This record gives sequence, C-alpha cells and structure tokens, in this order.
Amino acid sequence: MRKREFYIEQVGLFYENYGLPRMAGRILGHLLSSESDAISFEELQKSLQASKGSISSNVNLLLNQKLIIKHTIPGDRKTYFTLSYNSLNAIIEEKAKSVTAFRKLFEKGIGFHTDQHTPKHEILSEIIHYYQFLEKEMPLLKEKWENKRKTIHNDNRKKSC
Repeated sequence: MRKREFYIEQVGLFYENYGLPRMAGRILGHLLSSESDAISFEELQKSLQASKGSISSNVNLLLNQKLIIKHTIPGDRKTYFTLSYNSLNAIIEEKAKSVTAFRKLFEKGIGFHTDQHTPKHEILSEIIHYYQFLEKEMPLLKEKWENKRKTIHNDNRKKSC
C-alpha cells in the first residue's frame, strides 16, 4: 500500500474510533492529502473504490459538519469538493454547541433524581459542573487562539519578506 493510501485509511480509522463512518474519514483523508482543491464525486468514488451511495451519504455528513464545501467550476457540470478553510471556526462553534446541548441533557436527567446523596447523582452533578466550566472557557480559548493566530500570521509575513 502506498503512503497516501495508507494515510487515507488512517484518517478513516481515526474517524471510526470516534463513532463516525470510516468512509467519511477516508473522504476527508483523500481531500487532506490531495494537492488539488477540486476533487469530483467521481474521483472520490474511483479513488476510494466505494459505491455512489456511500460516497454521497458521507459527503453529506462532511458537508453538514462544515469540514468540506462543494463548488463548481465555470463551464464544467461536475460538482467538486474541497476542505473548508473555515473548518476550524466551524469545528469550534459546533463543539461549543454540543457542550451546551450535552449539559442540558444531563441537567434534565439529574432532575429525575430525588435523592441528591447517591453516587450517581454526585457523578452527574460533577459532569454538569464540568460542562458549565467548558462553556465558560471555550470562548476564552477561542479568543486566545485568535490572538495566537494573528501572531503566527504576522511572523510568517515577516519571514516571507
């Protein structure tokens, strides 16, 4: 197996380890490792040796996660896919939403417990506090990252001059 094919499989397995379809990871791995910013549906299908249905459903998953975008090329009827260059912001926003959603689910669940002195209640309470902590810290981390990102970009500009 060639290095690129092995890498694509590694990304697929990584995705699968987090409960997501391996094919979605393989598609992402293909897009990450390609020098082109215009990968067609047909190219994905051929390269990954997968059915139209599998490629279609997993491309839609990646589109919904905002990790990839679809686009067209003037004069060409095909649809092409590329990595979303705003994916980092999209990932951060989605994670923040999921943290809030998870906290709310645990708060509803703990509401069914009348005895607050059980080990289960204490564990659920700690999880809720942890998610509350994350909700407060994530915007601060995002701001810190934006400041760091500006520093990196400024340093890169200075090096290229």
